[in-house]
Amino acid sequence: MPLISLIQQCRWWLLLLLAASAQTSAGLLELQNGDRLAGEFISANEDSVVWESESLGRLTIPKADIYNLQTTKPLKINGVGEPCLVQGMEAEHLVYSCGDDVVPRRVPLVSLAMMIPFQKFRSGEATTLAGRVNVSGTYARGNETRNDWKFNTGLEYRKVDWRHTGAFEYASFSSGDSEPQVRWAGRYVLDWFFRERWFLHSEARFGRDELRALDRYYNVGAGTGYQFWENNRTALSMTAGLVLVADTYEVPENPAPDFVRTQERIAWRVGTDFRYKLPLGVSLFHTNEFVRSFDYGEDWQLTSSTGLNSMLVSQVYAETKLEYEVDNDPQPGTEREDIRLVVGLSYEW
Repeated sequence: MPLISLIQQCRWWLLLLLAASAQTSAGLLELQNGDRLAGEFISANEDSVVWESESLGRLTIPKADIYNLQTTKPLKINGVGEPCLVQGMEAEHLVYSCGDDVVPRRVPLVSLAMMIPFQKFRSGEATTLAGRVNVSGTYARGNETRNDWKFNTGLEYRKVDWRHTGAFEYASFSSGDSEPQVRWAGRYVLDWFFRERWFLHSEARFGRDELRALDRYYNVGAGTGYQFWENNRTALSMTAGLVLVADTYEVPENPAPDFVRTQERIAWRVGTDFRYKLPLGVSLFHTNEFVRSFDYGEDWQLTSSTGLNSMLVSQVYAETKLEYEVDNDPQPGTEREDIRLVVGLSYEW
């Protein structure tokens, strides 16, 4: 084993032994209002710190209320594989050193999605699970006969530096006596945070979209992402990379001589995801994705979704969103742009 690697491992174990020998690790949490809480650091997520106060017991404190944080515990910080020692805070920045750092790191406390004791990380703990179900639809009779409905669900599972996201959507659109047009899609995303804000991003999609004359399709891509910030109030991330796009189109009644049923191409992709919590329990969200083929510059697609959701009762939300899609090279008989205003209900946990 190389000498440097051996020294590094010995340093890690020394830090853990020091932490184990001081189960009541000295710690101090200072709040913006001047209160000082002696105690022990337990954990931190996107928007709060859990602190075991010597006098008040276990507390959950919003990060925005924290002026200074000190603990002697070695910590596992999101995106860092080595134990980190906190030196305190400078304004809104947490100052800490990890592994063989010569210069301390300074990162805004609100930007650190996860901090736990390094011992807890070694034992394989620290996971979170969140999900949502959304249903929306349109029913019309009289001068217009219309039956539209849409169902989608999603799950997000996090374990330390890994974030797994799965989603499924099924929609049916019909007007008059025509046969309903169906769209369904599945998606799986895997993100690995290799730094506090940087992550490797990979995803796979598959589905069918009769509105765009797509009999079936699948996309497989990979790239990098940057989490500008993420907390209970707001979040913004950006991803970019390469994607393999494979489309199989429905055969028209009178296909053109140059009709090609299956197309595969390499494209570059960029996307953003933003949310912001407004007053009165209302939240704004916006996502968009742009995909452009390397081979043919006019072959590109844009997908965006912008909307508001507001809490009706605990964990149940009313949602209104505008969906906008552009296929710059559509199939014959389909439109270049699609715009939908969707109103529905969501349940989140």
